[in-house]
Amino acid sequence: MKYYKQGELHCYIGIWLPFVILISIFVFLYGVYMKTYLLPLIRSEYIQRPIVELNTYLIQLVHINDYVFSNQTLVITISLHTILILYIISLIRVVVIEPGKVPQEWLNKKEGEINKMIENEEKMIHFNKKGSQTSTSFCSEIDDEQRQKLNNKARLELIQRTGRRYCKNCQTLKPKRCHHCRYCKTCWLKMDHHCQWLNNCIGYNNYKLFINLLGYSWLLLSFIMITYSRCYYDTLNSYASDGKLFLVSFTFLFCCFLWILLTAFTIFHLWAIKKNITTLEYCENKPKELIQNSIVDNFTEVFGVNPLIWFLPIQPNTKPIMD
Repeated sequence: MKYYKQGELHCYIGIWLPFVILISIFVFLYGVYMKTYLLPLIRSEYIQRPIVELNTYLIQLVHINDYVFSNQTLVITISLHTILILYIISLIRVVVIEPGKVPQEWLNKKEGEINKMIENEEKMIHFNKKGSQTSTSFCSEIDDEQRQKLNNKARLELIQRTGRRYCKNCQTLKPKRCHHCRYCKTCWLKMDHHCQWLNNCIGYNNYKLFINLLGYSWLLLSFIMITYSRCYYDTLNSYASDGKLFLVSFTFLFCCFLWILLTAFTIFHLWAIKKNITTLEYCENKPKELIQNSIVDNFTEVFGVNPLIWFLPIQPNTKPIMD
């Protein structure tokens, strides 16, 4: 228990608590849906039917299309678990995959440019000192002091003068649309936001998977809400026990509430993709320069150019936009 020994066990539990709550909500909805609706439907449709009707099923198997579309229970079961599997895969990938750090090649290239400019500044300072009258008395001492200033204050001034962005926390350069996360203590490429529910930042490498997760969550809630409405209606108009009436009513109304919130959240992110803007850029109060591209370019920047993976939990192989 290293977290307990370091006195950080409460912090470790706290950062994962929202994720546990998120999983618990979907487990609760799935469990109640199966217990009160789908399992009784399967039991009445397949298990409790007379054996005489087996001949009918054998005849229907010959015409597989008629069999599938004439059996509502089978369609509901397959559709529900297909969406659920895609949701689980997207959830795991969004939580596990890093948003994307600044490439070391880019850092080396920009650091080389800055160091070269600093060397030129040092040469100019050294040349000016040699021409002064007091250069013989303090030239060697000033060189070390001036070099240290250039590596600190003058270095930052030089970076600002060239228009480069610099992270004071990581003490390194960073490209445009790269932000430092105070929770992860790291700079992420095209950082959108830090999601407490997933205990991970959403950025360049997992933003598309995050949108897929929102889509699968919306489909799952919509599917449960539409199909479960029949169970809700039948329960209200039957002599069900108070416990079942409360459970079914609470589940259905809670599902509708989550659906409204998720719909608004999903629409916002689709709008952000259309405008090519991140959540952080939207929330910033200071003026920001939007990257003006066509809607198609903004869409393919997130989802890739291959339509086969747009609706699958697969991250497209695209290159980040670096300045």
